[in-house]
Amino acid sequence: MKAFNVEDICEKGLDYLLGDGVEKNLEKAKQYFGEAGTGGSSRALFYLGDMYFWGDIESNEQKAVTYYKRSAKEGYSDAQHALGFAYQYGRGVRTSLSKALKLYRLAAEQGHGEAQNRLGNAYRLGEGAIKDKDEAFKWYRHSAENGDSHGQVNFGSCYSKGDGVEPDINKANYWWRLAAEQGYRQAQVNLGYSYKSGEGVEKNQDTAMKWFRLAAQQGHEDAKRYFH
Repeated sequence: MKAFNVEDICEKGLDYLLGDGVEKNLEKAKQYFGEAGTGGSSRALFYLGDMYFWGDIESNEQKAVTYYKRSAKEGYSDAQHALGFAYQYGRGVRTSLSKALKLYRLAAEQGHGEAQNRLGNAYRLGEGAIKDKDEAFKWYRHSAENGDSHGQVNFGSCYSKGDGVEPDINKANYWWRLAAEQGYRQAQVNLGYSYKSGEGVEKNQDTAMKWFRLAAQQGHEDAKRYFH
């Protein structure tokens, strides 16, 4: 007899959540995640939390946080990041930047790119931490190297502004391009400005307009003004 595998059950829940190979069915997704979570899957608990947080079943941020906490306690980095976000913005819990930062760090130390970027933001802005450009640069680098588009645009901006590193517009453009190719609109705008002014790249208005257009299609206000 095949051994009971909670992660296989969690995968079934994910299939129903996404409609991957089966007809999308949120109630079945919830059922499978609940079964897997009861069996000890921290990943399933995180997905249950997400379903409540984003209103897939019902909108209930308090219930979402309950599941995030259980998953985060077991060391699941996605849940640590999600719970950190909840504490940072007071979603289902009382706002606490210190708790948010602690949770982001736990996830970041496991290589979670989004958490690494948020940790970089905390050090850059002094939100829950003492402002430290070197620490911000370090965490943005980790995030960028892990492929997070927000981390890549922020890491590029460190090179553009000389925050925590010697200014280098070529490296800034390199990281902005990686983020822009992932569809991140702010990176597309930054790259558009580089091509418009010829900073670190050969000046090219057509290429600049291409990047501005892509950002404008996503609602970026600065990019939109080039098409009025």
